Amino acid sequence: MKHKIQIALMLLSLSVVFSCSKMNDKHDFYLEDGEIIYLGRVDSAKILPGKNRFLLRYWITDNRAKELNIYWNQMANSFSTPIPAHQPTDSIDVIIGDEANSIPEGSYTFQLISNDGSELESIVFESLGNVYGEQFSLLMSDRYVKSVGYNPDLQEVSVEWGEPSSSRDIGVELTYYKGDTKNVIKVPTKQLTSKTILDSVNVEKGVTYRTMFLPEPVAIDTFYTAPVSLTILQNVALGKPVKTSSDVNSTYPGAKAVDGIVSADSRWISSSASGLEHWIEIDLEKEYSLYSFKFHKHLYNNFLIPNFTFQINKNGEWVDLVEVENYLGEIYESMFSDEVITDKVRIFIPSYLNNQARVYEFAVYVKY
Repeated sequence: MKHKIQIALMLLSLSVVFSCSKMNDKHDFYLEDGEIIYLGRVDSAKILPGKNRFLLRYWITDNRAKELNIYWNQMANSFSTPIPAHQPTDSIDVIIGDEANSIPEGSYTFQLISNDGSELESIVFESLGNVYGEQFSLLMSDRYVKSVGYNPDLQEVSVEWGEPSSSRDIGVELTYYKGDTKNVIKVPTKQLTSKTILDSVNVEKGVTYRTMFLPEPVAIDTFYTAPVSLTILQNVALGKPVKTSSDVNSTYPGAKAVDGIVSADSRWISSSASGLEHWIEIDLEKEYSLYSFKFHKHLYNNFLIPNFTFQINKNGEWVDLVEVENYLGEIYESMFSDEVITDKVRIFIPSYLNNQARVYEFAVYVKY
């Protein structure tokens, strides 16, 4: 019995040796050209998107690595960059793409292979990332402007903004002048919930804005819409000298129609006598190229002022510019399609039943 066990153990040993020999045959096939040694590959990497470019941020601890090759677009495109001396925990940044070599917009899989400057290479490290360009720009829209105000005494422009059109809208950039000095400021979205106030503004040089977009929170480039000019209207009639055909009394003189206050306590009321023509004339004190006017009537009983004419002074003569008939609303506004240059304006009310003038405000605007 003992002899049989010994023979079985011998056969088992021969079987193991034979099996190992077969396994080595398989390994020998891969080792015919010698053992393959790989360099340490990139440990970690991030792609930070930009406008037709990207920033690669990577970490590599193998200090033998001297060069990094970056491939994308199914390895049809590549870029090589030296790996600088660094601490193992340091990140390394490299920007790829410029005006001469822009990266087409798209989503890419990037392959990173390090080498020692000779024949030794690492295995591939892959990282996903995006590049943005014209297609993203087409999705952007300007931030809505609710209103623009101008205080000529303080040379102050105030802007009230609407809501952002996208979560990628990160604010606006405003360009304006203080005297002849150009100023550019960026206002982030969180500050656009209240009015933006610009002081000491030279409105004659205009104010423009453009909306800023960031395609991703980690993007390296901000995208901008085309500049848009703010429509700044100045009431050049405000506080200017006034003449009237008549005043009902000293409490309601013509000056109250150009004080910027819209209320029953601050209005011009003409004589109540019947059969009279009424008018209010404003001396703008210098020539302006006018944009529009606003006539704010006080509607009282039958005194609706349905018929009136906006006139301008030309060479000492009053010229009819806008004739209005049967207008029963409270506020009449009109923009001029042709250029209107003058230094004096007036509202003329012809004689008709119940034509007494009761005017809250008469405003004349120029546009910057």
